[in-house]
Amino acid sequence: MKILYVDPVVQTGTSSNYKYYDGVYNQLARDHSVMLHRGIPYNIEHLITQSNFSPDVIIFGLGWFNHKYFGRLSDIGIPSICVLFKPQNELKEKLNFCKINKIDKILTPVPGTKKIEKVTGIKTKLFPYGFDESVFFDRKMEKEYDIGFSGALHENKHYPTGAFPVQNIRTKIGDILTKNDKIKVFWSSSDSRPARIPSYEEYSKTINKSKIWIATQAAFGDITPRYYEVAATGTLLFCQKIPSEYRGIFKDGVNCVEFSNDLADFNDKLSFYLNNDKDRRTIVENAKTFFHDNYRWSHRADELVATIRGMLEDENK
Repeated sequence: MKILYVDPVVQTGTSSNYKYYDGVYNQLARDHSVMLHRGIPYNIEHLITQSNFSPDVIIFGLGWFNHKYFGRLSDIGIPSICVLFKPQNELKEKLNFCKINKIDKILTPVPGTKKIEKVTGIKTKLFPYGFDESVFFDRKMEKEYDIGFSGALHENKHYPTGAFPVQNIRTKIGDILTKNDKIKVFWSSSDSRPARIPSYEEYSKTINKSKIWIATQAAFGDITPRYYEVAATGTLLFCQKIPSEYRGIFKDGVNCVEFSNDLADFNDKLSFYLNNDKDRRTIVENAKTFFHDNYRWSHRADELVATIRGMLEDENK
């Protein structure tokens, strides 16, 4: 399969810090003929002629809208997919880009695909993230922390009202853990300084050294790569209530443990799984097996290729 992949972020300094931009692309490039274009393809026909590359499909990747370009391209004339990312920023403009350029299919990791489909008239599919199994795996490390978390607080002004089902949930969780002097906590969370652990290797090791790791949703219910990374490592994924569209993947009490959005059961569930090793380990083992078998980046690329093939078959009917 020949794929024109349009994304200004893939294989850049940004994607070295946020590897989910590269995850699917790297797998596609390994198994298929892929041309990466980081610019704005104002004239698709000219780009194809100049490159002597005739793609079967065009993918506007996860980082495409970093261009802040929402206008009309020349008639694409080739089956096309656009990945919708970070809907808190310029959502109307992003959807309008898909409409005016007659994108054939929208993929997004954000729940609410039916609403997007209704607004755009374009078939929209939930397309979850994955993880890199060479980094996120059970390293069999001694547990130093009872529970951990790292990441932004999401209290800054980048997020509109209603972006989160619970406002300031990460700060509230931090407050709960600070008051619990019976547990050892790893906590690195802030909006005013880089809150990320410096390297993916160190991040994975820190998760591995924790019995439980917290994950909460990004804006509009986005189930971030953190969920998959934690579940793959041999650490219990302790997460806020899973959106309905994701319940076929993340199953409470089977491969993760949910706490309620109002945090009413947070302390009780935390105490139970810290004091019941057998129950915790059963869920951890289920998660490791399930996610390594189904949600590595290679699996995500395979699903994308299957989606493309289905589109091409429909085009030829």
